[in-house]
Amino acid sequence: MTIEELIDEKTKLEKLVIQLAGENQQLKDKLSAKKASDTPFADLLETWLHNKKMTVKANTYEAYCTQVNRHIVPYFRSKGTMLSQLTPAVLEEYYFTKLQSGLSGSTIRKHHSNIKMALKFAVKNGLTDQNAALLAELPSCDKFCGNFLNTEQFDLVLSKIKHTAIYTPVFIAGTMGLRRSEVLGLRWSDINFETQTMCIQHTIVKCIKDHKITLVFSDVPKTRASRRTLPLPSGVLRYLKELRRRQCDNYTAHRDKYSREYLKYICVDDMGLIVKPDDLSVGFGRIMAEMNFHCRFHDLRHTCASLLVQHGVELKSVSVWLGHSSIAVTSDIYTHLTYREKLKVAETIDEYMKDVNVSR
Repeated sequence: MTIEELIDEKTKLEKLVIQLAGENQQLKDKLSAKKASDTPFADLLETWLHNKKMTVKANTYEAYCTQVNRHIVPYFRSKGTMLSQLTPAVLEEYYFTKLQSGLSGSTIRKHHSNIKMALKFAVKNGLTDQNAALLAELPSCDKFCGNFLNTEQFDLVLSKIKHTAIYTPVFIAGTMGLRRSEVLGLRWSDINFETQTMCIQHTIVKCIKDHKITLVFSDVPKTRASRRTLPLPSGVLRYLKELRRRQCDNYTAHRDKYSREYLKYICVDDMGLIVKPDDLSVGFGRIMAEMNFHCRFHDLRHTCASLLVQHGVELKSVSVWLGHSSIAVTSDIYTHLTYREKLKVAETIDEYMKDVNVSR
């Protein structure tokens, strides 16, 4: 075979490879389109939700269920939307419809997060080639700004609830900056009276399953940074020592009626029953209404953080104390509290500009 014939044969083979590759891509495109067109988006959401149950905490999964089953699936099933028909515009129409129905921008963003994860699941499994949620525009949402209590107001609140079951979680949350799940999950084994430390490593959250509210006890923190050990301020240490003595006295005095189920937990009532998440939030909210204070229980965490920032504690230290996943989270929430630092910058500018003639 001559060189010319070899070159001609090679050229034919190259053309054949290109042709086969093109035909193969066309088959893939047709198969992908067929898969997508045959998959109702509502079905995909339900499949994704079922798979998600294995990878997230129970309360997180129930939150997903509420959003998907109550809002997202009914909407797209009523529209008969197929996966192949899903575009950014279709998603934006859904967001607008929900916004018009009264849902907040932040709630719709949670819906969007679920939709985006479901579509990522679809791409991974070859049901579609694109994630339309990545290009969809979201409604704006008002930036949250907590209503903080100052030290005088916090003291008034503690006086108001002195002899109630919510006193302990309110006191600890306000002084230590803990989440509701963290403060209710505190156990006596998490307190080291010798080293004077508190270990945040256990949580209690509510979970709605089969229309029934249950409590979920977990050693899995919200984020890796949530698991932390904090030194105890002397006032908190004294209170915990007194509380432990009082609980022992209650147990001795009411041995027949005292609950033995929650003996290891700190936030219990006089009969040893655990303080439930909803009872804590609702009870605290009722007290706030009576006192005309606009503060949720979670705002006690913000109260602690704001006082720390206002007293000169660096944002990085506050971030570690609160158990935020990154300082960016802390900065995003409490950036308005750093105005004192901005004043220092302005004073510095004044100092080095004092000899500059700025008159015209």
